[in-house]
Amino acid sequence: MSSRKHRGHENMENLCPVTRKRSKNKNLAVGAGALLSVTKTTRYETSSPSALTYEALEEMGVGMLDSEESSSSAMSAIALVVSTSDDNSNETTPHVSVARMSHQQPQRLSISSTGDTTLDSSGNNTILVDDMQQKLHALAQAKRSALGSECSSNSNSPSKRTRNPLVAVSCNNQCDSAAPLNMQPSTSRQALRQPKKATTMPTPHLINSQQGKESFFVYRTPSMSAHISSGINYFDKLSDEILLDIFKWLPKKTLLRMATVSRRFNRCSRDETLWTRLDLGLRTLRPAALEQIVRRGVLVLRLAQANIQEPAFTPLACDFKSRLQYLDLSMTSISRVSLRSLMSQCRQLKKLSLENAELSDEICAEIAKNKSLEALNLTMASGLTARSVRLMMESLTNLSSLNISWTDLSADAVTALVTHISPNVIRLNVAGCRRVLFDSHVKSLQSRCPQLLELDLSDCNSLTPAAIEAIMQFQMLEYLSVSRCYLIPAASFIELKDMSSLTYLDIFGMLSDGAMEALEQQMPKMGINKFIHSSVSRPTVGSRRTSIWGLRTRD
Repeated sequence: MSSRKHRGHENMENLCPVTRKRSKNKNLAVGAGALLSVTKTTRYETSSPSALTYEALEEMGVGMLDSEESSSSAMSAIALVVSTSDDNSNETTPHVSVARMSHQQPQRLSISSTGDTTLDSSGNNTILVDDMQQKLHALAQAKRSALGSECSSNSNSPSKRTRNPLVAVSCNNQCDSAAPLNMQPSTSRQALRQPKKATTMPTPHLINSQQGKESFFVYRTPSMSAHISSGINYFDKLSDEILLDIFKWLPKKTLLRMATVSRRFNRCSRDETLWTRLDLGLRTLRPAALEQIVRRGVLVLRLAQANIQEPAFTPLACDFKSRLQYLDLSMTSISRVSLRSLMSQCRQLKKLSLENAELSDEICAEIAKNKSLEALNLTMASGLTARSVRLMMESLTNLSSLNISWTDLSADAVTALVTHISPNVIRLNVAGCRRVLFDSHVKSLQSRCPQLLELDLSDCNSLTPAAIEAIMQFQMLEYLSVSRCYLIPAASFIELKDMSSLTYLDIFGMLSDGAMEALEQQMPKMGINKFIHSSVSRPTVGSRRTSIWGLRTRD
């Protein structure tokens, strides 16, 4: 008995009947009413009707089941406590010393709908006892509180995780109705498979309201949302500075969508600090889209190989000035009208690339108005004349890097170039001036720009060994390219070893392999044929396609 008692304290999951003891006295009567009998010899006469301890349940034949057994057996155990035996039964309830009468009618225990319990006998003697229904409720509450404390102390126990402690029992009139006593478990197999769902304990008044019904119910409180919509626009409480700090992390597409939310978002999304850099390379811009981009105050704009549809600017687009400083229009499909409109809005350009663009004197005049221009790339551009070249060279006094190669310049244009070029130019590429660039032009260039660091004279077929003598007058020249200048003999290249500043020499297509090895032995400290393409004024070099002139174009 002691071992079962300890096990009952350890696992209070369910109540179930154990083997009832057979009384030694065969004349004892059976009845659940003996629990509250008027006989003063029973050991429970002084106890409170609701004080059903586990020791008392043990001695009355009610034991504790492990969690693996069914909960329906537990309900049957409670039914045995309140049930009585018939007249053919030889079994008795322990500690009851009432003589058994063979002719006595069976006693019956009735639990009425009002909550009162009566014990009827053959003499029609009725004993009113306390509400047995409240006893069952008190017992269920005691069990739930014990299970709650036990689960909190050992919530990882497998036997505790497989049961649901929400048990509610409702009893009907056992004798008044033909329906059997309903003792249903609180959980089903489907409920056991979902242990993570939040459940709430039913309150006693809810259980009492279900008296007379054959089952129970478990209600769950729905989860409340974190906040309730009250119609307050919390963004209005944020300052524009905080909104800008949030918007700066958004992609440009998202910024355009944010502009359609409200007027304030539209105003904040157009702030100049959010449009510092923009990469639209390989894109197609719809009509007037370029104007909207320029109005945003973009500083670094990449439009390489983009397709700009007409018209790029509206007729009233002359009322603003662009903030563009770095503009890459290499291989861009744009008309002369749109390009002129764009250049007319730019007065702060520092670096500009118009590779393979169609130019005119009007466009060159607009370019010449950017007094702070430092790098200009006009590779393979068309439409350059001697007048436009002279105008740009005279105006762009801060120019330090110029690439005007393969522009099909005339002899007059080359003369205007070398005569009026800014002395601040340190990198110059005039490759492709076939039959129009002569030795005299090289001498004029040396007198005009003595501080040149890089000079590319590739494919200038009219140059002779006299040009090498003029080149040797540069005191700071580090890079020289005279590839495919076929009128210059190989022996003239050996003289270049006397230039202490010269580091790299490109002479592609000039010498055979044997002559190249001999030249390398003569000039061991000089790098020969190291660069196939020139990088003078080019916005991108190699695989760097997300930056122009070393500046990021994407956030």
